[in-house]
Amino acid sequence: MHTNPGPSGKRYGQDVLSGGRRRPRKGAVAEVPLENGLVLESADEGFCGAVTGWDKRTVTLEDRHGRRRVFDLAPAAFLVDGRPVTAVRPA
Repeated sequence: MHTNPGPSGKRYGQDVLSGGRRRPRKGAVAEVPLENGLVLESADEGFCGAVTGWDKRTVTLEDRHGRRRVFDLAPAAFLVDGRPVTAVRPA
């Protein structure tokens, strides 16, 4: 007879759908004020580009090929020199 270990059982290990790269807590990373020309890399997608503009919730990056993408200003959403940072609007 087969015994079902239930939802908390360890038969299959971790939930494969809950994974993904975890971001550090907001207080655990440096805050970097946005400025035109600042180079940021998206921590989730790897898109790297220079800041060309921002608003309350988003920042626009342009890569070396002229492609532009808009990203949310979420905690620890970007990398600078390989380290996670939180991009913030200037004071």
